[in-house]
Amino acid sequence: MTRPTRADTTRAARYHELALNLRDLETDLRWGLADSPRIPQAWFEIATRPDVPLKSKLTLRIDDDVVAFFRATGRGHLSRMNAVLRSFMLARLAGVVTGAESVRYQPTLEEEEKGLRREILDTARAEFEAREAAEAARPEAEKRRARIEDLKRLRDARKRGT
Repeated sequence: MTRPTRADTTRAARYHELALNLRDLETDLRWGLADSPRIPQAWFEIATRPDVPLKSKLTLRIDDDVVAFFRATGRGHLSRMNAVLRSFMLARLAGVVTGAESVRYQPTLEEEEKGLRREILDTARAEFEAREAAEAARPEAEKRRARIEDLKRLRDARKRGT
């Protein structure tokens, strides 16, 4: 078993604190809020006049079955969809629900091999293109002299070989 990181320990402690606070809040709700020392006075004012967050109009594509599910719940289905999204947002912000950033992804051997092959091919292609660009930038007389030198080396090698 792997040892928990400091971030894991901190997250667990915050989750525990959240659970304790929710338990205490549930007790306060059950027995009455008016004289609870754990609830600040400002919260009573907020509860009596809740601010409605500003809304943004946007076009959103949602799967048909999801739309059918919420429409089947009756009037106000868009508000309920907003409430589900808000709950998810708050759960993510509280660390109760985690996402892809918390997944420790370990690539398969095939994926690792494919990535390495791609990296090697990309490097070879870049080197080839750089050589071609350098060759194209050389003056014509220099290219001709280099070809003549290559032909002389080839001729000398054949003379030695026969």
